[in-house]
Amino acid sequence: MQFSLFGAEAAEPTLIDLDGLLLAGGDWVRTDSGTAARLSVLVTEQWRAESLCLEFARRGLDADTAAAPGGLIAVRSEITPTLVADAARWTRGASLRVPSPLTLTPSGLRLWAIATGRTDESGYLLGVADPAGDLHRAAGAQLAKLGMAAVAVGVRGGPGWRVTSLKRLRRLAELLGEPPAGAARDWPAR
Repeated sequence: MQFSLFGAEAAEPTLIDLDGLLLAGGDWVRTDSGTAARLSVLVTEQWRAESLCLEFARRGLDADTAAAPGGLIAVRSEITPTLVADAARWTRGASLRVPSPLTLTPSGLRLWAIATGRTDESGYLLGVADPAGDLHRAAGAQLAKLGMAAVAVGVRGGPGWRVTSLKRLRRLAELLGEPPAGAARDWPAR
């Protein structure tokens, strides 16, 4: 194993990394009083749910899972005052908006890959919830800032951003770090 000085394994986990889950389709819930918030994201497989619960714990947050419609699994952080500032940065009223500035960290990219990443016939796809909105464009811009060239994929085959070519896939694997338990082919090979 080769350790990257700039990948997810090199950085201490922080709450700003959770931005990767918002790019993956996560959402905020705030209490009526506005004194606490929760981040939740829907995932398709148990290994993703378990890995995200561990990632929340690495950031000092408790998390749980619940069954969601369509066979999905909701991964939810605890409701805590710790997340109020992050929720406020991402929301206006009840609407999710891309904050300015937005900086995707390698650890945030890892969270995004855990939530929605998968290998397909053309490369590695990082899924997004909104294929034509501001969030989709912001996700592509953040990948570019990390030096990760990716191609926008619409609803057919996506939606998301696809990383192609052996060189780019190796760089992605370096940024993401070791695969979580159970990821198997849903993680780029190093």
